[in-house]
Amino acid sequence: METELKVKIKRSFLDNYERPLHLHPKFIQFEDKDLVNNSFTSFKTSEIKDFRCGISWYKYYFVFGREYQFYIRNYRNEILKIKFNTYFGIKKKEYHSLYESIIDSLWNLYFRQQVNDFLKEFKAGESFYIGDVVINPEGIIVSVSKLVKQEKVQILWEDLRFRLYNSYFSIYSNENPRNINRGYSYKEDWNTFVLYNVIKNILSNKKINND
Repeated sequence: METELKVKIKRSFLDNYERPLHLHPKFIQFEDKDLVNNSFTSFKTSEIKDFRCGISWYKYYFVFGREYQFYIRNYRNEILKIKFNTYFGIKKKEYHSLYESIIDSLWNLYFRQQVNDFLKEFKAGESFYIGDVVINPEGIIVSVSKLVKQEKVQILWEDLRFRLYNSYFSIYSNENPRNINRGYSYKEDWNTFVLYNVIKNILSNKKINND
């Protein structure tokens, strides 16, 4: 069983209060409110649906700060938000290390198992959604941009390829990459990390070369 993570987060120099974050195999809890009697948001592990995370940059001629962001959503569409800032390089390494530790714990405690569960469903011949992507025995169904609107298209497993970038994950048709492609942001789109790992494992199990 994965170990828990307990840290305290100062959100910014304007909010210097140390807010406890507790990632536990059975729940996640963060003191994200300023209410005296109800300052914590808590989700049980079984309630957690998806997440997204990333870094927003503050720029004015040059980069002077960054905000680390995590959004965890439950099946009631309630969102737990974790954010903290650094400016002018102050504690930049410390905050980036904290960001990576939170990502690792979120993945190991909650979302790695989601990938395993989706792969079991796929092996059983079932279809399911990850975000707005349909995964089915034949391939995936995604929305791609056309001239005036988005259109849903299916990409067969034998034709499916992907690429990883710093801030997003790209899916495309090997036969028609120019017209059939879609990018998913780690920060803006829900469960992009889960989608990537499910697709990567399915292609690997099918012995389909992604190169």
